[in-house]
Amino acid sequence: MRDARPTPPLDPENSAVLDEGSLAQLRQLDPTGTGGFVQRVLGTYARSLAQHEADARAAVEARDWPAFGKIAHTLKSASASVGALAFSALCAEIEGGIRRHELTGVEAQAVRFFEEAARVHQAVQAQLGSSAT
Repeated sequence: MRDARPTPPLDPENSAVLDEGSLAQLRQLDPTGTGGFVQRVLGTYARSLAQHEADARAAVEARDWPAFGKIAHTLKSASASVGALAFSALCAEIEGGIRRHELTGVEAQAVRFFEEAARVHQAVQAQLGSSAT
């Protein structure tokens, strides 16, 4: 079933962050948009991302890599479900490396984690703004 509503285009910077196919799948669960499903999912994800990002900062500052790995694990699936596929893949990479006790480069991965988290947050907020109109 295709969504009959026109999909607002994301700006080019944000379109690379959120996969349009994943967003389209979410929209199919509320084809008319009257239920506000996509907005609720994205809003919940944005709040969760902000909290997990703060927790990740604390874990990285404390060099608590197991805690950082758990946060990456939590964000891996949630991020994939909203189309943040690159961030999801990075979270999987971080989680796997920490689980295998391969900590060389984890600090560089943490930097990438926070950079990508900021991009995802911005893209989700842009999507929420465009879907409110």
